[in-house]
Parts: sequence; C-alpha cells; structure tokens
Amino acid sequence: MLKIGFSTGALYKSLSNDISRVGILRRMGYPIIELGFMRLGDLTNQNINDLPRNILLDFSYRSFHAPVYGYQNDATTKYIFSKIAGLHAKLPLDLVVFHPDPVVDFGVFEDLPFRVGFENMDNRKNSCQTPAELEAILAGSENFSLVLDLNHAYSNDPSMKLAAEFYKRLGPRIAQIHLSGYNGHHGSLFQTRQANIIRSIQDPTVPIIIESVVGPADLRKETFYIVWQIVMNGLR
Repeated sequence: MLKIGFSTGALYKSLSNDISRVGILRRMGYPIIELGFMRLGDLTNQNINDLPRNILLDFSYRSFHAPVYGYQNDATTKYIFSKIAGLHAKLPLDLVVFHPDPVVDFGVFEDLPFRVGFENMDNRKNSCQTPAELEAILAGSENFSLVLDLNHAYSNDPSMKLAAEFYKRLGPRIAQIHLSGYNGHHGSLFQTRQANIIRSIQDPTVPIIIESVVGPADLRKETFYIVWQIVMNGLR
C-alpha cells in the first residue's frame, strides 16, 4: 500500500508554525508526516512539547527531521538528543532523520532510543553523496537506515542512475524516501514535470515524504501528480 505524506517544512512559506502545518495535513487526510526541525533554532525557539500529540497520533507514520549540526560528544548534541528522546517518549517516532555530512562523530548515534536515518546529500555538499559513502556510515549500526533523497540524487545525476545504484547497494536499508522536484531547491513536481525523479522509486511501499515547497492549495495537485506517475510506472 502506498504511504505518502508531507514534511511540515514543505509549507514553511505559507504557514508560520508547525501546529498549523500539522493541522492542515491531518485535515486533508494524509496518513504519514515528517516534522521538519532542520535548523537548531527551530528546536530552541519552539517548544516541541507543544506539538498537538492528539492530532499527531492520527498519523500512522511519524518521522522527525533533526537539526543539521556537527554531532559529536558535546553539550549541543546531548541537548538535541534529549529533546528528541523526550518527544519520542510521549509520541513514538518511526524515524529521526539526520544530514550526515557535518557529523563529527557517528559513534554518538549508537544506542539512542529512536531509529536513526541518514540521507544522501545534494551537489552543494562535499561528501555523503554516493552509495559507497552511505554504505560505510550505515555499517556503524543496525539501528541506522538510509533516507533516499531523490531530489539530492537528481542534483548529482539527472539520469537517476545514481538512485538506481542506491537501491542496488542499499535497498533493504532504505527506510524512507524524500521526494521533490529539482529547480535548484525543492520545487513542486507538478510544475517541474520531472517524472523521472518519481519513476526512480523502486519500492513504493516505503514511506514517501514529499518535500516540495507548496502552498495549501497545491498539496492535492502535487500528491495527484506523484501518485499518477507511480501508478503509470507500475503499469509499464
């Protein structure tokens, strides 16, 4: 069964806070969600304990995008982990997503109470873009998974052969998909018409989190375009 939803970050231009973003995604019936807290300030300036637990429990799958930071054995890392662990204790998270490129010490991710996912990086970064690099990171623990970001893969290789290589080498470790169009950032696919990004998905049963930056009025348009391309790809 197709599991598809949005990151709250997809609505950052149109809705000012996560409570309103969660609310509209729930009202529109999306079964899965990712809570986007990519900046450290998002975690410190907002009280994640204020997130509507009763509403979030209506989602069958919940992931959390942690701040981009140089994780290591320091006070900031411990603070971030404690905040996420506290939320996880009250509202179980299926996956917590991290950018691996700034990480100083991957050892700090071992023995955490929540499942950890590392995503492949885009062409603006100097590392963590290839299957070999992510394979080496995931070898550190069975608790580590891959979040396959197809926008990032496209930025490095528009043919999407890179995405196919991720599936070949790490398919069983892929716990979640990040999906959006590529226009230099996270464009909407119904506008960019980059069907090959969507059709690179080999296992549509893995949760798909849409990161396309859209307004509430375009949520359905983006979803329908993506689902249609997945269905058509399966019929080929």
